[in-house]
Amino acid sequence: MKTRCAVRAQKNRLIKCKIKLTTRTGETYSYYGLFRSTSDAVIDAASRFEAAAIQATAA
Repeated sequence: MKTRCAVRAQKNRLIKCKIKLTTRTGETYSYYGLFRSTSDAVIDAASRFEAAAIQATAA
């Protein structure tokens, strides 16, 4: 039972991520958000902007 609770708790944990991106026109943006993983942060940035480069790190 303890193991199941620990696994369930980790699924709901959010990580503060810093996303840096550069658009195709050369503009640079940076913002923070709470995501399940850095992969989710990259997917969020890709859906918001037409980016040429995206970097997400746990902050």
